[in-house]
Amino acid sequence: MPRRKRDEPHLSDAILRERMIFVNNFRNIRKEAKLTQKEIRNRTGFAQSWISELETGKSTINIDNMIILAHTLDTPLWKLLKP
Repeated sequence: MPRRKRDEPHLSDAILRERMIFVNNFRNIRKEAKLTQKEIRNRTGFAQSWISELETGKSTINIDNMIILAHTLDTPLWKLLKP
């Protein structure tokens, strides 16, 4: 896996901004679907604590888990990534 240089803080800021786009879209679509974090946990097997940390930007997510969450919300992945 490629490594980021630690002396490039603008990359960290950009990564956080992009992650928060996903996080905010996920949370909004989850709430529109009237699903709780507990229901997402039951459908995915992901820990509720991780879902909570994800929704607050404290946890990271990989592409596989993004796809699982998109399917759980019955929404295309691109909607979760769209600014």
